[in-house]
Amino acid sequence: TIEAMREVSRDWQVRKNWMTDLKLNIGLDEGEEWFGTYQTPTHLEFTVLGDTINRAARLSDFARDGSIWATKNFLSRMPAKRRKSVQFGVRRPGGRDEEVFVPEVYSRVSNLIDLTNPRHEKLQDIAVLPVTEILGFRSDGNS
Repeated sequence: TIEAMREVSRDWQVRKNWMTDLKLNIGLDEGEEWFGTYQTPTHLEFTVLGDTINRAARLSDFARDGSIWATKNFLSRMPAKRRKSVQFGVRRPGGRDEEVFVPEVYSRVSNLIDLTNPRHEKLQDIAVLPVTEILGFRSDGNS
């Protein structure tokens, strides 16, 4: 997915002759939702409603620079063989203004950002959600 977005960005840069990179922030959660349609006077609307959709949307709001964030619930529902191929973890502050990537861990959203900042107000409803950043998949030939 990340590589596909890079390709779209490169194609768009060539087509439009600009230097801006396109980024797609992704939030993933797992659950059952309601999918349906409703008729308006001028057209038919498709919609999906529910807590899972709301959490995934908030998680994509939380993501930055084209990153993919997933809930612990999402990864725990994957088949074990596939889950073992996922490279995931959380970036933590290190010494001297550096970041340290801690693999195969989750963190609450509230431990990753300052929720008192007005910019992050809409993330209050996922504050205690255990999440992790997905970096990619190991290609060991078995997944």
